[in-house]
Amino acid sequence: MEILAVLIMIAAGGATAVFALVAFALSRDEKKEAARTAGGRDQIAASLLYQVLVTGSDGPDEAIRRLRREAGIAAAVTRGVDVTSWAEAFARSASDSQRNDLLETAVRMVATRGEPVSVRQYSALLDLSFGLGFRTDALARLRERYGFDYIDHAKEGRPREADRAGGATPLFVREQADPRELLRVLEIEGTPTRQVIIAAYRRLVAQHHPDKVFGRPEAEQDRAAARFMEITRAYERLLTMYRD
Repeated sequence: MEILAVLIMIAAGGATAVFALVAFALSRDEKKEAARTAGGRDQIAASLLYQVLVTGSDGPDEAIRRLRREAGIAAAVTRGVDVTSWAEAFARSASDSQRNDLLETAVRMVATRGEPVSVRQYSALLDLSFGLGFRTDALARLRERYGFDYIDHAKEGRPREADRAGGATPLFVREQADPRELLRVLEIEGTPTRQVIIAAYRRLVAQHHPDKVFGRPEAEQDRAAARFMEITRAYERLLTMYRD
């Protein structure tokens, strides 16, 4: 009986040791996987911020320096990424606070240049916001908090009806407007709701995104920029009117 008890104790001790080793190995693998995920997420974040910066006035080298200095991200950068798809990849492995931090970091880095934002750079911010799972009102709130202006390079060539403010008004200024006119701009018929407005805006942005005509004749880029700004202004004003 004593020998049996000793054998049982040895077996139990061996099982405990094996369990401890397995638990340790699993914990180590989980930590490695978490580190790989965090490293990959940092690289995605760095690449997204880089892309937003270079669509503005920052050159490639200056964008890298600002990433290191202002955002504190030392991860490698992949250049020429598609902002929307990469932002969606970031969102899949990020918490809500990490998504918020990335969008706010992008806005802060754009705003601290102290220069008006070009149509291409604002488009990149929109793509980032949508890809992270936000609506444009989240970007609008950040834009107002950091107070940056939106430059209209197309104001000389735009049709008058495209911008009743004459091209000199910052995008975040929301004067009173006839909702029927704004709905016409977004090609919305019938009873509008917030979801209908969002769907119409996304459809039109997909058609008139400035990147679709980048590199084409200047007149064509101007027309696309004018239309893009027209629908974006209408969209943001309508969101303040329809809060369902």
